[in-house]
Amino acid sequence: MPNRAARAVFDAWEALFHRALHLEELEPGTEHLFFVARRRYLGRTFEVDGIVVRPGDPVVEMHMNNALIERALREDTNIVRAIVRLLRQARVSLPALARAVQHEKYRDAQVLYGITMIHRGIEHFGFHTYPLRNPFVRAVTSWHLTNILRMVNPDADHILETHRDVLQPKLVVASKEKIIEMFGEGSLPGREGAMADGQGRGEVVSLDS
Repeated sequence: MPNRAARAVFDAWEALFHRALHLEELEPGTEHLFFVARRRYLGRTFEVDGIVVRPGDPVVEMHMNNALIERALREDTNIVRAIVRLLRQARVSLPALARAVQHEKYRDAQVLYGITMIHRGIEHFGFHTYPLRNPFVRAVTSWHLTNILRMVNPDADHILETHRDVLQPKLVVASKEKIIEMFGEGSLPGREGAMADGQGRGEVVSLDS
C-alpha cells in the first residue's frame, strides 16, 4: 500500500491534472472509468472507421480514472485480475460514455481518442490501437504512467518487467458513431456483457491520462 506522502502526491497531481485539462465526468456524481474533454487534435494524421483525423480536427479526448485504477491495483496486486476488474468497470462505463458524447458540445467531434498502457483486447469494445510514433510523447507517457503504477503498487517494478509487452503506451481510438452504435440506447441487449465476460476469461486491457 502506498505511504501517506506518496498518496498525498498522487491526490494532488490528480487534482491539478483534472483542473489543467478541464476533464469532465461522464455523469456528475457517478464514478466511471473515463473522463472526457473536447480538444483539437494535435498529433499525426490517422484513420479510424473510415474517418480521417488531421491536426486541428475536433475530437473527444478520453482519460482514465486513475483513482479507480489505483484502487483496483491496491486491492489486487495480481495485474491480470486487476485489469479484468477494470474491464468489467468499462462495461458499466461505456454506455455512459455513449450518452456523454451525444451532448451538443461534442457535435462536431467524430472520433474519440486516448493514450493507455493497458490496451490488449480493447478491440472488443469497438476501439483500435496505434503505436505512439512520436518518441518524445512515447517517453513522457511511459514515464508518467510508470510512476503512477509505482506510486500505487509496491510490486510495480516486477509487474513492469514481467508484463513489458502488455504495458506499452498506445493510442486508442474509435469513431463516435461506433461507440454509440455498440453502447448507446438501442444497442443489442447483452452485447456489452458478452464481450466483457469473454474478456474476463482470457484477455487483458486499459486507457489513460
